[in-house]
Amino acid sequence: MPDSGLFYKEWKQNKALLLMIFLVFMLSNPFTILETYISYQGCVAHQNDWGGSCVFTINYLNGTFMSLFWIWGVVLAVSQLGIERSKSLFDFTLSLPYTRGQIFNAKFLTGGMVIVMPQLVGYLLSVLLLVLLKPEQAVYFHHYSLGMVIVSMLAYSLVMAGGALTGHVFAQLLVSFTATILPFLFITLPAMNIDILFGRNAAFLAFPIPEWIKYIFPITYVVPNWVDDSPYYLVIPAVMSIILYIIGYISFVKLSNERNGYFFLWKALDRPVQVIVIIIGILGFGCFGYAVSESFAGYLFGMAAGAVIGFFISYFAIYKKTKHV
Repeated sequence: MPDSGLFYKEWKQNKALLLMIFLVFMLSNPFTILETYISYQGCVAHQNDWGGSCVFTINYLNGTFMSLFWIWGVVLAVSQLGIERSKSLFDFTLSLPYTRGQIFNAKFLTGGMVIVMPQLVGYLLSVLLLVLLKPEQAVYFHHYSLGMVIVSMLAYSLVMAGGALTGHVFAQLLVSFTATILPFLFITLPAMNIDILFGRNAAFLAFPIPEWIKYIFPITYVVPNWVDDSPYYLVIPAVMSIILYIIGYISFVKLSNERNGYFFLWKALDRPVQVIVIIIGILGFGCFGYAVSESFAGYLFGMAAGAVIGFFISYFAIYKKTKHV
């Protein structure tokens, strides 16, 4: 268990951000209900003028502010690792008489409490409002409210793990973003190239994909359509959050966290990631070249251009050191 001094340091260092996130998480759900109720009362007051019927129904798929909760998990993780490393504060933290495991756990527990606790308080306040205001229906209330706790923790855990693997803010965000679009990079993009190469003959590669498989990709939770499916699927992002915490913890403890300006803190990742980026560039620009020219020559030209672009992007992103602030 981390020392109380580490929690105090995290609080003092990020007090304004932590307070803002706490209030947003706690008040957004009750505010959604109150806003819908006020709109309903306005409808009742002008019902004779409008000539319509008024129904007090709360539908959490109608674009509530809560659908952006995952963004606050990203902001908090970037502030705790990426931005702190970009400044001199991180070197000071590592010089304190605590183990690296204690430091990471203090950060993660602080972030986790600020993400989970206010959302649970907001959920309880919302339940009370529903009892008092008695809407005709609250669509997806429990599923959505509790699911967003898990989704925002998934976003936080993902970016914390990305920050523990990388050496600066840009690398942390890029690695985290790449992890969210892995289904396109590793499944859709190769499938598009196979379709170009083999056409109808590519049908032999088709195989049924189970519905739950999409829930292992974080990008699924950016749009809250996941509430249409079984709530039991939320076990998957919950388990993923735990796995990402373990990855972040091990990386933070084992790797050098001092500011060296490199993309990855573990240098063994440099070459494999560069190769992957070049391959993605080849496949992506190959598809683009084929779509523009509708010819195999355009496809080959696009692949060649993608190889060059992928090489230079990966080289300057991964191997070029960033300057210390």
